[in-house]
Amino acid sequence: MRTSTLLLALLGAGLCRLGAGQLYDAIHSDNGIGWRGSYGNQDNCADSSNGAAYAYALQFKYETLDKLDKTGGNSVKLYCKDGNGTITNYVTSLEGNYGDWMGIYTCPGGGFINGFRLRVFPDQGTFGDDFAVDNIEVSCSDGTILNGMDGINPQTKHQTTGESVKVEGGVMEAVRARLRSSPERETRLNGEWGTFVYCSPGMKVAGIRTVVEQGHISDDAGLTDVTLYCI
Repeated sequence: MRTSTLLLALLGAGLCRLGAGQLYDAIHSDNGIGWRGSYGNQDNCADSSNGAAYAYALQFKYETLDKLDKTGGNSVKLYCKDGNGTITNYVTSLEGNYGDWMGIYTCPGGGFINGFRLRVFPDQGTFGDDFAVDNIEVSCSDGTILNGMDGINPQTKHQTTGESVKVEGGVMEAVRARLRSSPERETRLNGEWGTFVYCSPGMKVAGIRTVVEQGHISDDAGLTDVTLYCI
């Protein structure tokens, strides 16, 4: 098979290979508005001699909706570790300029991320104020759901624990599990949740690509779409 034909076949199947590394399987949100904004580069968990690194923790960048031009979500970080449980790096792709990073929430018991969904405020038309993605949830291998704003889904019964880990020379505090404790925060969120999309059985999330709209004079939508990559 010619190289060009093989590449088209892989793209058609949602697969891509970077360099001589892993073969990645892309999973896409079903409600993002990625036609608005600029695509960042695919950012993958770092290679390791201890086995392929994968994502195990989530962090969401969010701007509160009390601004004249609301943007809501602005970025997503996924934290990675290798087969020995050693923290390798974090991945984030394109990052919006606004908002603050929420807590770092991790899959319990050494689990890994294997799916996600977005909460999206739909396009508001020519004269409306768009802010697109205002939250994200990821699924863990044990069934736990991590919410980008508030951590563990309220149906989850894990205890709250903390840990300090080093990433690229710095120290971060990781919340392993936390109950959603701010019901009033839900009243500040808008839009509708999409459907969870998952890696194929046995695969783990190990990369991310985001779409961000910013730099306009009047109406920036911030984070508009997310694609995750499984290995």
